[in-house]
Amino acid sequence: MNEKRQFERKDTAYTALYCSYCGVRAARIKDLSKSGAALVFKDEIDAATGDSAMIHFYSRDTGTLVAKAKCHIVRVFSENGSMAIGIHFDEENKGVDTVMDYLASRD
Repeated sequence: MNEKRQFERKDTAYTALYCSYCGVRAARIKDLSKSGAALVFKDEIDAATGDSAMIHFYSRDTGTLVAKAKCHIVRVFSENGSMAIGIHFDEENKGVDTVMDYLASRD
């Protein structure tokens, strides 16, 4: 199978806030790239392919907002029995680049 992704993905153990018309939920960022991410939720959420949302990335160290990005859902799937979604960022975002640079520095 050929890899369709334009950007490298980084596996993470970090969390983000997923904000949609259904409310705000914490999600584990399974992996992240400059163009999108896979988010895993503890409990099921109301989400469907095509839905729009905003993702907020916070620094655990400083307790501040590092980045936020508009996105839309491109896939809904199961990850080890938990609900997960694949998202695509709607526009290039310098904040996401900052998060990616941080993850690269931790390797």
